[in-house]
Amino acid sequence: MLHVISISGLHVTMLAGFGAMLATFLWRRNTLPLWVPVGKVAAAVGFLTAFLYAWLAGFQIPAQRTMYMVGVVAFALWSGRNPRSFDIWWWALFFVLVIDPMAPYTPGFWLSFGAVAAILYAMQDSDGLLGLPTGRELEVYWRDRVIQALREACRVQAVVTIALLPLTLFWFYQVSIVSPLANAIAIPVVSYIVTPLAIAGALLPDFIGKCLLIPAHATMDYLAIMLAWMANWKWSIAWSSQPDSWALALSTIGILVAIRPGAIQESWFSRVAGLLLCTTLFIQPLTNHHLAKGEFRATVLDIGQGTAVLIETKTKKLLYDTGPIQGKDNAGQRIILPYLRGRGIHHINRMVISHSDSDHIGGAATLLKEINLDSMMGSLPSTNPLLANLEERKIPAIPCRFGQHWSWDGVEFHIWHPHENTIFDDQHPRKPNEVSCVLEVRNQTTSFWLTGDVEKQGEAEITERLTQTALNHLKNQNLIFMAPHHGSKTSSSQELLAALSPDEAFAQNGYRNRYGHPHPTVTARYQSMNIPFYQTPTTGAQVWSFYKANKLNEEPLLQRRYAQRLWHRPPIEVGK
Repeated sequence: MLHVISISGLHVTMLAGFGAMLATFLWRRNTLPLWVPVGKVAAAVGFLTAFLYAWLAGFQIPAQRTMYMVGVVAFALWSGRNPRSFDIWWWALFFVLVIDPMAPYTPGFWLSFGAVAAILYAMQDSDGLLGLPTGRELEVYWRDRVIQALREACRVQAVVTIALLPLTLFWFYQVSIVSPLANAIAIPVVSYIVTPLAIAGALLPDFIGKCLLIPAHATMDYLAIMLAWMANWKWSIAWSSQPDSWALALSTIGILVAIRPGAIQESWFSRVAGLLLCTTLFIQPLTNHHLAKGEFRATVLDIGQGTAVLIETKTKKLLYDTGPIQGKDNAGQRIILPYLRGRGIHHINRMVISHSDSDHIGGAATLLKEINLDSMMGSLPSTNPLLANLEERKIPAIPCRFGQHWSWDGVEFHIWHPHENTIFDDQHPRKPNEVSCVLEVRNQTTSFWLTGDVEKQGEAEITERLTQTALNHLKNQNLIFMAPHHGSKTSSSQELLAALSPDEAFAQNGYRNRYGHPHPTVTARYQSMNIPFYQTPTTGAQVWSFYKANKLNEEPLLQRRYAQRLWHRPPIEVGK
């Protein structure tokens, strides 16, 4: 809706046309056309008007694209040239890339240029591009002209919807089913009622402008109500994962066939075949094909001051904590759910909630509405609302206690804290941090520790539970350690770090958070022990992939990825 109101190319062009029309009216006075032709002045003023509107609208990519296209047309008129439609498109693309080389990293760049390119390609030989009848105005009746315009407008809407399928799924993991209907209503209303009234109300004197802005606001208000009602339809949005490269390639071929110019009746069979190729965009991954039995991947999400880590084995998935909540905004809706949808993950086998603090449980309620969940394990008081939510959905909730363990696809999961006799109720003498659920994920080569907000007392209990047998086993593994309590000075005790001797550590914390996490003394402690310490404000989301062996030399291998960059660590020596 914001695009339709402020940065739509149609509105930029409309205002540019109004500026050109006003310039034409004024320049025709006296002998001014003898100095500069009226058409050239109108073109220059139209481009200037488009520039001012694009600037006021924030100089977004769609507005830039339209402004440059208007500028190319104006330059062609001044130089006596007659450019083709795609020539204008290519020049606009060139100017956007020269002025803003980072533009291709934004969805608006691809959606804006993609939509216009699709229209120019599909409608190049139509009787009325964008619904405007051409050439035969005097030979047909007005009713035929209206029918033709509606037919072409519907075709344009279908072309844009089909052509943008790969881009919308790639960027947003969803396709709006109701968007053609919503656009059919919203675009004419905003373009021909709201925008003219709003622009006139802004330019005219206050006593006149108010009379125009009030109906513009009322129209937008009722339109927003109607669009919100349509958006709440159960079938209004189709969710999918981010398409693979092969699906993008096949769907692009299918789109070129489906929307190609020419009469639809004469080539409907091939167009339907093209649409069938587009269905490859909705193929969901069935398993983690890159993970074999005994291998797992940990995704440490960049969710600010909080915790959320996704553990994946070959066929199972575990989510450890669900990030923070602030008012109505929570990490589940804002980060975790979009990430899961982009990966095509609609089912979580187990959710582990370390404890009841809002920065660990904040997104759980949102995820329960959208993701299928088999079970929950956590350290929550019996009166916590999440437990009632789970009971209502008939999802088992298991208290988290030391000694619990299970195995998925050759990967072992062990609970190290809290004590096995812990009772979770509101009268529990210990604060929530100290009963945090501490989970170790282990395969043949790696031990990955998730510690929640456990503090020194809980860390001391974990140190006592680390028997010599357990320590001997851990010495033969590469140990990755989550800094407890986001690196707070009340955690990461010298005793626990000395007992575990982590090879690497990480912390999930907010950039310049008000708690000062991680504390400088804790950071210095990791540095003094020569433990690399990675923080999400610096690295972004961290993806740790733990494989059994290198395919070439059959030795253990750790693969790490930070902020979309990939490094390969040399093979880990057994017995390190």
